[in-house]
Amino acid sequence: MTTTADLAARLRAMPDDDLERLIVARELPTAVLGETGPQSVTDFFDLAEAFRADAAVDAAIERLPRRTLVALRDGAPGPDLAPAIALALAAEDGRVDDAVAARVAAHPDLVSLDQPGGPAPARQQASVAETAGSTTARTTGAEHAFATMTMLAELLRAVDDGGVRELVKGGIGSPLARALAERSGADPDVVPGRLDLLERIRFTSTADGAWSLTDDGREWLTTPWAGRWAGLVARWHEGLDPAVGEVIAVADGDWRDLLSLGRWAYPAGARWLDAVLLDVGGTAAALGVTVDGVVTDTGRILLGDDRAAAERAAEADLPATVEGVYLQHDLTIIAPGPLAPADDAELRTVADLEAPGLAARYRVSEDSLRRALRSGSSRQQVVDLFGRIGLTGVPQPLAYLVDQVAARDGSIVVDRQGDGVGTVVRGTADQLDLIGVDAELRQLAWERPDLTTLVSRYPAHVVHAALEDQRYPAVLQPGARPETRHEPPGRRRTVGRSPEAAARGVVERLRLTTQRGDAEPEQEWLGRQIDLAVRGRTPIRVVVRMPDGSERPFSIVPTSVAAGRIRGKDIAADVERTLPLSLVVSVDSEA
Repeated sequence: MTTTADLAARLRAMPDDDLERLIVARELPTAVLGETGPQSVTDFFDLAEAFRADAAVDAAIERLPRRTLVALRDGAPGPDLAPAIALALAAEDGRVDDAVAARVAAHPDLVSLDQPGGPAPARQQASVAETAGSTTARTTGAEHAFATMTMLAELLRAVDDGGVRELVKGGIGSPLARALAERSGADPDVVPGRLDLLERIRFTSTADGAWSLTDDGREWLTTPWAGRWAGLVARWHEGLDPAVGEVIAVADGDWRDLLSLGRWAYPAGARWLDAVLLDVGGTAAALGVTVDGVVTDTGRILLGDDRAAAERAAEADLPATVEGVYLQHDLTIIAPGPLAPADDAELRTVADLEAPGLAARYRVSEDSLRRALRSGSSRQQVVDLFGRIGLTGVPQPLAYLVDQVAARDGSIVVDRQGDGVGTVVRGTADQLDLIGVDAELRQLAWERPDLTTLVSRYPAHVVHAALEDQRYPAVLQPGARPETRHEPPGRRRTVGRSPEAAARGVVERLRLTTQRGDAEPEQEWLGRQIDLAVRGRTPIRVVVRMPDGSERPFSIVPTSVAAGRIRGKDIAADVERTLPLSLVVSVDSEA
């Protein structure tokens, strides 16, 4: 058995890096890790007491596998106890903390633990091999994977466009979920979970409630379909909790009863593990790893370590990509099958996606063509793209629209006036005639010094935005763009320190506390050990330096520490003793 004093001494002796990892692993409440507050940790005894609190012990044993819980319950030292030792629930010599032993004994789910080598729950395995290897299951898995990847790609593009923001309380609102669902062709209820998946696999990142695309996410958008599938499953699988990995290993390809297997493998973990396993099962089905709860042959390869084999298996199951698209006279573009991601990305520069899916539909518009031209493409490059990717040639209405937009776009130039105040707009006389009489632009108070120039007192970016709203082909000169302004911050989600940073702060604070003072920091440490024994009425062994320089041990039950003295009952002599704290050399628990 170990006590708070024993645990405090072990924590004090640990290297800083190991102590930080332990604090992170124990997931202590924010109030305990904070720098101020009534629950804040100020010394190693506070930290030991925080580790030994009922809630902290319960949270720790929820993460322990069956074999370790059996070892804790029975007080059996050995390799099975290693996970508990790593969480400071037991000492290196196998002694179980008395607070931990009490919580294990009181836990209702641990009353009837069998031995760690006991059999797993009985399971029906007859049809698993047949289901996993069937062509139908592999085809179904590939279809699910394709639909999920299509949705994830659209969500990534929405993030890249700046269209995803979190609420102050966290998560996304229902209107945004519906808008993203319409864009990606999915159910609104699924959108939040898919966004969480993108963040977990580090394809997106969030800061101050705003989402952004990572380099890995951007690269995935142009990766071929087989590489997309293999990479997506690999990143998801690598990010699973180790406990989930153990449950999956026990499941061995049959994931239909993950919850019961999870409760068998982690008897105390139902509170957190059930929800995780439900999410894992749903995500595995969406990624095409499982069909009807059984891992397919392709899914098993995707979950393996051979990335090349995974891509080959994915390519064999996924539908083949098409070499071109049908350009329609109504300015729509129909893909008769999945396009290669690189072709899809190139097509999106000149057209907007209207209907995602296996046979996607795009639409060319004046806006999409203007976007392409303003991004640096020339008229000839746009025409060449349509000619290369089209299976039926470029229809006359599409060619006419390209010529029309190319002739008009950029013909109106918006710039800052020479004195830096107001705006000058230059264009053809006919264009400026239309702008000058446009009722929607009358508020800009135009002046016309000559036939090809209009002047307004408003800033250039305001004038440009007004012209854009009225669909005039205006281009804002780079020198006229507004400078970055520091506006009052909006409401932002409070972002606390990471668990690693909080743990580092606690360790630094504890080391400073231990080292402070010129005098005798060890005396303060010894005093806290004795004070803890007084509160728990715990017998201790005190070694005292005598006047002649010798050292003498006393086994006492301390009753108080005051005025630099320890008072307590000497167990051996059955008398009351008063010992000067300044002469105490060491204190050991005799509990």
